[in-house]
Amino acid sequence: MATIMFDINAYFRFIQSPQNDFIKQIKIHLEGGSKSSKLRKENGEALIEGIHLVKAWIQAKKISQISALVTSTTDINHPEIAPLIEELIQYCQDSDTDFPELIMVDDSIKNSISSFATGPCLMATVSIPKDSFSFAEKLDTIVLDAIQDSGNVGTILRTAAAAGYKNIVCTVGTASIWSIKVLRAGMGAHLDLSIMESVSAQEYLDQVTQCVYVTALDSKAKSLYDLGDALLQAHTFVFGNEGQGANPIFLKHGTSIIIPQESGVESLNVSAATAVSLFEARRIRKKLS
Repeated sequence: MATIMFDINAYFRFIQSPQNDFIKQIKIHLEGGSKSSKLRKENGEALIEGIHLVKAWIQAKKISQISALVTSTTDINHPEIAPLIEELIQYCQDSDTDFPELIMVDDSIKNSISSFATGPCLMATVSIPKDSFSFAEKLDTIVLDAIQDSGNVGTILRTAAAAGYKNIVCTVGTASIWSIKVLRAGMGAHLDLSIMESVSAQEYLDQVTQCVYVTALDSKAKSLYDLGDALLQAHTFVFGNEGQGANPIFLKHGTSIIIPQESGVESLNVSAATAVSLFEARRIRKKLS
């Protein structure tokens, strides 16, 4: 790709009022809660924040998903931000892709629209994909069953992408996948995954045709490490709520599994249990491949 010299400032719209409607929407995204959830549903968009996440979207060539990119009058010249903006502009020019709206905010309101106490301002609004896949198809799948902590959910998504699990099903009660906190913890994993939200346990079980393994603390459950070759086949792992565990419907119709550990020690955090389970399956497959 040939390098084209241009003034990136010329591509930006300048906003200096904290009362601007777009600035108000950014603040709602950052506040989280029901208002941000409502905004995401109305606009079909989420907010990504920070150089790492914006870079992930740009370098994955998902620029068509970016509706607006925001930085500040000072940070537009940041040594990591300026090259990213140049890459975005040049990609749009070379591929005849529509430009996202490029917005530069006055430094006086920068801190009011950033959740980072220090560091440069870079964020973007991105369209939320409408992913869909058949539960009846035999696909390695992870079910997040009412996992409420955003950090846990984001970490699980990141682990899933690293372990090669592409399909994620979230039951009602799971933290919103596209919330700012989950996106931050996911570190760009959303780009590699197909995610379906607000699915009921019964809806999933009525359609699934593969083995369903449900993590549990039942001493009578089967050891994860005894599954062996069964993990070579497409399967579903169900990871339950931090306090209550998995929905009894999953426990009734699936195969309960336990991760053996030292007695008298607190059970593993759900994101840690996910990592152990997924990479045990990956180990089995790599060992026999």
